[in-house]
Amino acid sequence: MPELPELEALRLKLGPQLEGRMVTAAEVNPKKAHLLRYPVEDFAREVPARRIDRMWRRGKHLVFDFGERSLVINPMLGGRFQLDEADSKPPATWVFSLRLEGKQELRYTDFRDMGRIYWVEDPAREVPAWAELGPEADSVGGLGLDWFRKQLRRHRDELKDLLRNQSFLAGVGNAYSDEVLFEARLLPLRRRATLRPEEEEELFRALPATLGRAVEAILADPDYDESKQNRSFMKVHAKGGQSCPRCGHRISQLGSNREPLNFCRGCQF
Repeated sequence: MPELPELEALRLKLGPQLEGRMVTAAEVNPKKAHLLRYPVEDFAREVPARRIDRMWRRGKHLVFDFGERSLVINPMLGGRFQLDEADSKPPATWVFSLRLEGKQELRYTDFRDMGRIYWVEDPAREVPAWAELGPEADSVGGLGLDWFRKQLRRHRDELKDLLRNQSFLAGVGNAYSDEVLFEARLLPLRRRATLRPEEEEELFRALPATLGRAVEAILADPDYDESKQNRSFMKVHAKGGQSCPRCGHRISQLGSNREPLNFCRGCQF
């Protein structure tokens, strides 16, 4: 599933190519129309002749502002975005396409049919759970350690579950919770109440550091394919059985291959 770093990198790459451009036509794949939480005919009629004013991100959502309305997409497990030539053949998994001036199309594809697409006036009021989202996970540095400690101590969850709680911090999911906890040298199954003050500070510092490096790694890879989400730069996630890059201990994995929990027993405590 795309998490904050993938979506932030996509925003940084696509935003400058999309902002200010007008949509000349919109089309929805009738086989995947159920993913759009809005009448299909109205969407196809209302989007054209509008300009994309801004592309931005909130948690695991990408948002495209069109004047007084916004297109909000939570790609979930299988959602991907493509900017391609308008006369090229769309993949079989396409959900909708927006024809842009300049003979290009912005396409949203979904190979799992799990994405959620909203055409709204007010995301906070019309997108489920939006109003409950916490601050962006990569913004904690600007909010300060005292603020972080206060927020942290309101919860009793295991650390991995806490980082995945979108009302605590928005944008982190299964993969990057493993990476953040590895950076902080904390076991994912520890309870929040067991953290010492110095460990709280390590977690505070690990969040922006880990997420920022991930965005940089994605943007620096000339062969990065957004549709495949290459995460080879990760240190522990999905690397169960391999050697820890920090201490050499074998990386442990709990849970299924679809949603593994990975950590190092040698240097996470």
